[in-house]
Amino acid sequence: MTHTRDIPQSFWRDEQLPWLELRSTWQSQQAYKRHHHSQLSIGAILEGETCCQCNGKEYRLKVGDL
Repeated sequence: MTHTRDIPQSFWRDEQLPWLELRSTWQSQQAYKRHHHSQLSIGAILEGETCCQCNGKEYRLKVGDL
């Protein structure tokens, strides 16, 4: 079983933008349990695809999606 802490990822935060967090993950196969973020969370799909839920609706995100 892969743990989230074992995934190659990096985070960017700035004290002047406490509501913003950027995360970079490369070739992750890890499925995350349902969760939420207290900050604005932005993701860019550079390859592959992923699914997410927002307001009870599921979305499939593909290359080029944010």
